[in-house]
Amino acid sequence: MIISNGLYAQQYSDSSVLNGLQSEIMLHPADASTGYVLKKGEFIYNQALTPYPSWAWWGITDWLTTELDLECWLGGVPSFNFRFGLIKQKMIRPSVSFETMFQFIKDERDQFENLDNLIVIRQGKSWYNHINLSWQITNFWHLHLSGGATYVDNIKISNEDTINEYGKSFKNYISPDFSLSLDYRFKKWISFHSTASYGSTFLYADNIIRKEQFCFATRIAPFVNSEWGFLKSFRIELAFLHANFMDADKSITGPIGFLYWQWNWNTNKKIMN
Repeated sequence: MIISNGLYAQQYSDSSVLNGLQSEIMLHPADASTGYVLKKGEFIYNQALTPYPSWAWWGITDWLTTELDLECWLGGVPSFNFRFGLIKQKMIRPSVSFETMFQFIKDERDQFENLDNLIVIRQGKSWYNHINLSWQITNFWHLHLSGGATYVDNIKISNEDTINEYGKSFKNYISPDFSLSLDYRFKKWISFHSTASYGSTFLYADNIIRKEQFCFATRIAPFVNSEWGFLKSFRIELAFLHANFMDADKSITGPIGFLYWQWNWNTNKKIMN
């Protein structure tokens, strides 16, 4: 079979609460970057396993999605993320988006202050720009490819060993980013994802240049058949992450994840009217 014969356009649900993982718009599954954007009025609230608010995504229009980084803003770090939908998939032509993310950290901060053997100290501006491509190959399989670069004012990546320190510092530096990801949306209540990436990513150990990362994840919609919107829209991402920081000769490995809710405000208003 020629690959173009198996390609589909991205499908969207018309219900106020999206109907399962197979038709759901995913922006960063398993720390990938996809070519998709949310529909106008679509909203995702994401909660990490922390006692304070995390982040959200909002479809401002059918072609512009923004991230609301509540954790960064509460911590005094201005953070802006926008994704522009450029092209929708048609046969072998992929869905394409452009994503840009800017952060400004006034004072030096160690992104891994809770770790004893690894420090990533960032200060000043950090700005990545990525072109994201996505192909829906079948109802079950999606392929994602992303490339771009990150500019940083100051970053230090080190093993934090005062006797045998191993690390590097970068100033006014531009570094390439790349990721490749595959989704298997097995059922409307469960999907599987894998991503290999180099450089800055959005979700886990975010905005760190020169990082080599592998992520395997599953997304679960445990109450997808519920009549209650709060339960029907509830999702979980459970992931296993391995991130290697070659400049410090250190890596981090282990489970990670978050909860999220995804729904469409505009469709809900139409139903109520």
